[in-house]
Amino acid sequence: MRYAIVINLDYISHSEDACQILWSEIRERMIATGFRCENRIFTIEAAEETAYKLARDVIESIEEHKEYQDKRIHRYLKDFYGYDMACTTNLLVAPADDILVKGE
Repeated sequence: MRYAIVINLDYISHSEDACQILWSEIRERMIATGFRCENRIFTIEAAEETAYKLARDVIESIEEHKEYQDKRIHRYLKDFYGYDMACTTNLLVAPADDILVKGE
């Protein structure tokens, strides 16, 4: 199955520079772990438990390498959740009921 991990940082409470540096590190580590980056969503073909564990491990590994005063990485996270991509609806595509096929 394909799972998505959504990570949004709290740009309101933290400086843009700090968030951009952190986002670059998150993105780099998520990709190195096997995720694909699709804008602000990371996707992976894996079992649910594996996908979620990998994402949590990435965040925890970043915190382990920070200086003591910066260790609270979770305070920078506004959203951090995962879901099955099968539950996703692309709203850019017209609903199937609105698509008409005309014959010649």
